[in-house]
Amino acid sequence: MIPPQQALVISLGGAGDGLMATPLLRALRSAWPAAAVDVLVMQGQPARDVFAGNPVVRECLHHDFMGATMLASLTYCRTLRRRRYDVSFTVMPQNRLEYNVITRLIGARRRVGFDFSLRCGALASLLLTDRVPEDTQAHLIENNLRLLREGLGIGIAAAPPLELHLTPAQLEFAKHVFAQQGLDGRRVIGLHPGTGTTKNLALRRWAPESWAELARLLAADPNVRLLLFGGPDEAPLRETIRRLARLMPEQLMDAPARSILDAAAILKRVDCLVCCDTLLTHLGAAVGTPEVVIMGPTPHTSVYPFGVPHRIVRLGLPCSPCYGYSRHGIRCTNPQRFACLTGITPARVQSAVRSLLVEQAGAKQNGISPTPDRAHL
Repeated sequence: MIPPQQALVISLGGAGDGLMATPLLRALRSAWPAAAVDVLVMQGQPARDVFAGNPVVRECLHHDFMGATMLASLTYCRTLRRRRYDVSFTVMPQNRLEYNVITRLIGARRRVGFDFSLRCGALASLLLTDRVPEDTQAHLIENNLRLLREGLGIGIAAAPPLELHLTPAQLEFAKHVFAQQGLDGRRVIGLHPGTGTTKNLALRRWAPESWAELARLLAADPNVRLLLFGGPDEAPLRETIRRLARLMPEQLMDAPARSILDAAAILKRVDCLVCCDTLLTHLGAAVGTPEVVIMGPTPHTSVYPFGVPHRIVRLGLPCSPCYGYSRHGIRCTNPQRFACLTGITPARVQSAVRSLLVEQAGAKQNGISPTPDRAHL
């Protein structure tokens, strides 16, 4: 392929999906050093924040296709069409007809995307010029890189890491939070009990009672301090967990982040993050934080913390995962509703945290650079 002058990465999913497109951006820069690369997002400020300061990105474009009128969206696509992009990439996990229609309306000369394993009427064969079959056993990052490797035949030596650019002000904010809340010199463990709520994906959440019990188990170590992460909409969930945990305020407190980039800066300083399948899984991975991830109905092979030491805690039931990338949400078929999550005990998660922290302490003591770990517990 002749190196393009302009390329567009279309990432209309959430901020976590956008963050998982950053290795593709870095690969594009390596393949085409002179190309101007834009990114198109849809879902608000967090989706833009993950590309802030990224040196590969010429412009992060935003249009609310879900909230705007059809006429406004058609007009916007026509505006982008006038830019005459040489190539566009419709990244994971956009398995809907609307996404491919948007790609076609923008009209890059080559439009690279996926044939998804779940057929949802996306008409990829009509709306895209180059298609790659989804690999359901591969990480979203690896699938995105396959658009370049297999879709266009451009070699990539190794997967670039997730890329998130924090400002000195954001790093200083996190330093201030640790000093103000007496966290310096403590073992700090982050907990994120929430998840995104589009479709019915809030069903990925572990029960508040389980989070509260986990907090009590972890706080039994007098040197441990726990930080609860989450957005304003998750404040009632965090309050419920604090009430159920019955810990002292200095043992279990909120991470006072004003944005996802503030949250990432704080995450960079914690010893371990415990979460479900959520944006913070990938924010933590982007800043190098070891993680324990509780997974039930969503595919652990696709969204584990990429490039950092971690543990995946899951039961591996025959019915799990029950969610694939489609227009439908989670559909539990187990007679015991969401047994994949209710069967995971706080003690099991505590054991995973302890194992990961011991491993990291040993690596640090021996001067060994920790390597990604895909252990499933």
